[in-house]
Amino acid sequence: SDFTLIPLEWRVSNDTLVLALPNLQPGSTYNVSVAAINNDKEGPNVMVLAETVIGTPYPNPPDIEIKEHRGDRMLVHIPVAKNINGPVSMYRVIVSIELYQSSFIIDNLGNFTYAEEHGLPYYITAELDPEDIKNDFIIGDRVTYNGFYNAPLPLTNDIEVSLGVVSEKNNVRKIKYAESTNKIILNINEPEEVSPMVVALGAAIAIGVVLLLIGIGLLIILRKKIHFARLQRGSQSMPLSLSEPCVEIENSGFIQDEDERVDYYSNLK
Repeated sequence: SDFTLIPLEWRVSNDTLVLALPNLQPGSTYNVSVAAINNDKEGPNVMVLAETVIGTPYPNPPDIEIKEHRGDRMLVHIPVAKNINGPVSMYRVIVSIELYQSSFIIDNLGNFTYAEEHGLPYYITAELDPEDIKNDFIIGDRVTYNGFYNAPLPLTNDIEVSLGVVSEKNNVRKIKYAESTNKIILNINEPEEVSPMVVALGAAIAIGVVLLLIGIGLLIILRKKIHFARLQRGSQSMPLSLSEPCVEIENSGFIQDEDERVDYYSNLK
C-alpha cells in the first residue's frame, strides 16, 4: 500500500492450529513472526513474509483535467492516482456520449468496437501505463492503446470523460471508475482545421459587401447632386418668363359699329 502500516500483535493459546489475522491492509506485504511465550519469557522467533490480496482501488480516481478541445480531439491531463489497496497498474480513459443516460454500466463497459456493436453510448478509449500520463494525452487521436482504439470524438452530442484505475497483482485485477465526471460540450461549428479556401472566400464576400455599400452610397450622393442642379436651373429661368412684353388693355374703350359711324368729313363740306 501507499502508507505506513501499523504494527499488529495477536496472542493465542498453545492449542491454536489455524488463525485468521483480521484488519490487515489489502495489497500489502507483512513480516509475520511467531514466538512462544512461557512465564513472560519469549522464545526464538520464526519469521515469514506474507502478502495480502489486493482490494478495490481507493480513494476514487481523480478527475481528468480538460485543457483544450478542437474538433473531434481533446487535450487532457491525467493526474496521478492514489491507491491504498494495491498498486496503480493502468489508467483507463472513459468516453460517455450524452444521449439517453448520464452514467455508464460498468458490466457493459468495453472498447469502441464493442460499444458500436451493442449500441452503447460509452466506451473505454484508452488504457495507459503510469509512464504515459506524465505528458498530456489527446483523446480521439485514432491510435490504439493496449487494445483500446482511441476513436475520434463525436461533434453532435455532449460528452463526458472520466478516469478508471486498474490495480493488478498476482493474477488478481481490481478496477475502480471515477464517480464524478467532467462534461464538455463540443461545438459542432468549430472545425478541426480552417481551410485557406474558406478564409479566402470569406474575405472576398466581406470585400464585396463593402464595395456594394460604397457603390450604394455614391449612387445616393450622385442622385442628390443631380436633383440639386435641376433645382438651380429652374430658379434661374423664372426671371426670363417675367421679362416678356405684354399688351395693356384699357377696359373703358369701345369699338363703334359700322352702321353707326358718322362721316364727319362729308359734313364739313
